[in-house]
Amino acid sequence: MNLLDDPALLHWVLNTAPLLPQDTYLPWIRQAGWALVLAALFSAASRRSAVPQLRAGYRLLAWPLALWACIPGPWGLSYWLGLAFQTPSLMAIALSLQTLWQSLAQGRWALMRQVSGFADSGQRGPRRQYPYLVLGLVLGWLLLLDGFAYLPVSLYGWGFSPPAFALMLLLALWPWVQGVRFSLMAQSPAPALLAALVVFALTRWPTGNVWDAVLDPWLFIALHLYAIAGYRARLSD
Repeated sequence: MNLLDDPALLHWVLNTAPLLPQDTYLPWIRQAGWALVLAALFSAASRRSAVPQLRAGYRLLAWPLALWACIPGPWGLSYWLGLAFQTPSLMAIALSLQTLWQSLAQGRWALMRQVSGFADSGQRGPRRQYPYLVLGLVLGWLLLLDGFAYLPVSLYGWGFSPPAFALMLLLALWPWVQGVRFSLMAQSPAPALLAALVVFALTRWPTGNVWDAVLDPWLFIALHLYAIAGYRARLSD
């Protein structure tokens, strides 16, 4: 007798199989994701540059590159970025939207703070970023080791299970459990992580694996660059 002939066992297998996203809209989402990432990258560079000419140049390049990424096929920038870095994760897209919002609302928010005397919680943002930075680096290296089969268990395979999603959701909600309140200009990645997990729960995008939703090769490299820049800034202080 085949084990799958048992109705109870068949019902259990069907209910525990990972839900996978529909691949019809994935190319469009890939193009929109890379467009947002490029626009956010150059917008952040324009905010942090101390040279006015460079700030203007970054702002001038942000939107043409984003539009170029929206072009389908080999003529589009997202095609070549996808060959090197695959598809932006939901976390990368959420962080890009957060960065673009901060860039667009920075001037208006600063004026509101001056008028109302409101203290922005984003001033303590860098300290709140460190736990998520360490988490992303550790998770990325563990997944890299798992890809070369250096771990005794399949960490990537565990990303399809509900406990892995529950763990990431707990990490996203932990600041709120501690009573932290975020403003619209807060620099903590916790709101972006929570938004990415909510979209993942509804769509299972991009692969049905929670690790692919919160981390991708582009974001993994960006975390290293951010850590190096922060370390050099602390040494200069």
